[in-house]
Amino acid sequence: MYCVCEEHLARAIDEFLEIYEMPPDIYVLEEVSFTDWSAPSHCDFCGKIPEFLVV
Repeated sequence: MYCVCEEHLARAIDEFLEIYEMPPDIYVLEEVSFTDWSAPSHCDFCGKIPEFLVV
């Protein structure tokens, strides 16, 4: 699972494909919410605010 900014979306997809050998589901963080989870404050690859959840 990756929480990433737009700049690092392609990298997260590539890494997910390499690890799981199947395409990920991609969600816009503003449009989803989970009861027991909240998005991190920064992208997994940099300090920017994450915009996408790649699972």
